[in-house]
Amino acid sequence: MKKIQWHDSFSVGIKKIDNQHKKLFSLLNELIVANETGQEAEVLGRVLEDLVSYTDYHFKTEEPFFRIHPRQKKHVSIHRGFIQKAGQMVRLFHEGGEDTGEETIKYLKNWIMNHVLETDINFFRDLGFIDKENHVHLEELTETRNRQVEILLVDDSELERHLLRQLLVEAGYKVTEAENGVQAFEVCEKNPNIRIVVTDLIMPVMDGFDLIKTIRKKQLHYTYILVISGLAEKENIVRALNLGANDYLTKPIYLEELKLRIQRARQLLRLESQDELIFSMARLSDYRSHETGMHLERTREYVLMLGQYLTTHYPETGLTNQLAGEIAQVCPLHDIGKVAIPDAILGKPGKLTDEEFEKMKEHAEIGGNLLSDIYIKTGSQTMRLAFEIAMYHHERWDGNGYPAGLSGDGIPVAARIMALADVYDALTSDRVYKKAFSHEQTKKILLAEKGKHFDPRLIETFLALEDAFIQLKDTLAD
Repeated sequence: MKKIQWHDSFSVGIKKIDNQHKKLFSLLNELIVANETGQEAEVLGRVLEDLVSYTDYHFKTEEPFFRIHPRQKKHVSIHRGFIQKAGQMVRLFHEGGEDTGEETIKYLKNWIMNHVLETDINFFRDLGFIDKENHVHLEELTETRNRQVEILLVDDSELERHLLRQLLVEAGYKVTEAENGVQAFEVCEKNPNIRIVVTDLIMPVMDGFDLIKTIRKKQLHYTYILVISGLAEKENIVRALNLGANDYLTKPIYLEELKLRIQRARQLLRLESQDELIFSMARLSDYRSHETGMHLERTREYVLMLGQYLTTHYPETGLTNQLAGEIAQVCPLHDIGKVAIPDAILGKPGKLTDEEFEKMKEHAEIGGNLLSDIYIKTGSQTMRLAFEIAMYHHERWDGNGYPAGLSGDGIPVAARIMALADVYDALTSDRVYKKAFSHEQTKKILLAEKGKHFDPRLIETFLALEDAFIQLKDTLAD
């Protein structure tokens, strides 16, 4: 049996996960060699157990990355199924000795290869983690993420569904179909990306009216419902709107009118997402913050300046002015996870102990998890940016940051921008544990961290905007 060799094309864009995949391959190769050289059963058994144990550890490392993936539960269930199956095979191997070794190793090799090279790569690609050699512009990533909002088309007539599907696909949307209300609601429950439902009213099993009532009664997140009707169905349209439908279209359907109605749906869904944000932030109103309001104002302006400069001078980052504005809009949420950190640590005037620092570091993951919950519920791409900033703004360009150990372009560009703005403001401001550094002192520290803590392009951007940083610091002084 041939050993498997690592190749850069297997990378998922995260150094920590890539290293674990390499380790899996190494353990598998060790098992293959041990089997082919006729090692004793107990040696084979030990290596086999090491492989299964490390695989379980690897799964637990990568699963937090999938929190915001719509098929996260399915992926985790695949992990659990493999560990259960592999554990059974280990027991059978110990019972049957070398006779079952070849079959066990073949199964493990095929499963790990397929899982790493197909399932994992696709999942990490969906989430926007990119390898530097295969850089994808942020605009393209955003376009891909936007496509995750799918349209569910509900009609018992296959011909009507076919005609409407053609129009929707031509308009650039991903379409899922259902023949009746029961089937449609099952699709909505299983697929959180369904945020827009286009439905006929008169159908067997469950008609459009009951579908509207069911969605409004049991929905996990807000769903926009567009009703399709004939010209002579005014009473039905009024009834559907009273039950909770958002809009209607009369047959025959024209592409431009359909596109405008869908665009309106998307706009309302974005507004609803912002309402979710306001609600979630209101839950935190009883908590305290040890940063001043001016800190948030300053970092937002720094982030906007940096993002707009990158848009013009470093187009390879994929930034646009619109995206730069959205990043600046949500960047004040970067430290929201600190609401869960004890006051004794947040307000400590001296240096933190190692144990206290480890506790403080948890704020990135806590904030990221909170915002990922909002993203999952709303599908808001703005919340996706907020999640990236909160979760990854303490990552380092050289891979030595936290909580995920991302490196280089594998760190979302929004988090890279936030990191520089946050560090600059922290260094040039008074804190309970230090006095403010001068701009020149801060500049020296930032330059020393070029290519280590910070993206080299961002340091060059900072130097180009240096005067604007100084002016803003003075204007928005505490």
